[in-house]
Amino acid sequence: MHRYILFMVLLVCSAGAHALESLRVGSQVLSVGDSAARVKALMGNPAVRTKAGSDKSARKNASKSVGKSKRATAKEKGEKWQYRRDGHTTIFTIANGKIAHIEDSAR
Repeated sequence: MHRYILFMVLLVCSAGAHALESLRVGSQVLSVGDSAARVKALMGNPAVRTKAGSDKSARKNASKSVGKSKRATAKEKGEKWQYRRDGHTTIFTIANGKIAHIEDSAR
């Protein structure tokens, strides 16, 4: 019985981690690595557009990026495009013309 519960918890946790790699938009899917042009084609123009490293804490953390993965470093650079849809706020981090990170949260 305990193994079944552990399996279900692990299954739910792994599904949540996968959600940050892709996002369904209608019948299409946006994934990390897709172009910024594809985001605009499916989502339109963002409601808010900011530089990803524009706040002080992001700049402080960016200076400590020694040993970080390329994806983590790309997340700190580029732009953040924010969209509101279906009661959710979706933020795409765009670096080098591609999606580096996707965040989706309820408002």
